[in-house]
Amino acid sequence: MGFISEREYETRMKRIRWENESKERKRKLKEEKRKSFQKFKLPSTSKLILIGAVLLCLQIVIFCEYTMITLGDTSAMYVLIGIPATLIPIIWSYYSKSKAENTQGGIVYDMAMMQLNQTNDTEDMSGIDSEANG
Repeated sequence: MGFISEREYETRMKRIRWENESKERKRKLKEEKRKSFQKFKLPSTSKLILIGAVLLCLQIVIFCEYTMITLGDTSAMYVLIGIPATLIPIIWSYYSKSKAENTQGGIVYDMAMMQLNQTNDTEDMSGIDSEANG
């Protein structure tokens, strides 16, 4: 086991401090770069379903138009065109209603929170009563 001199010890310590400062600067630089990027937020599931339904309806309409032009017969296509005409407004209204109710201040959210608080209070009280009687 070799001993190192004071001078060698100081030079090694300076080098270690310099490396640590360099690593700290790199870490701070990465954090600042990460802050500058906007975080991508995925849309909610209901929006994805709505977009999928709209795209499906558009596909049906395009297929119906193509078939009508190709075959020259429009009698069988009336049923398929009714699908997007009824599906999109129904889905759209359901999700807008759901959005209005399930937010804070909405009917369903407030009622659910009230019921949850009431059940927690009654469970706490029944637990205290059973301990006192038992």
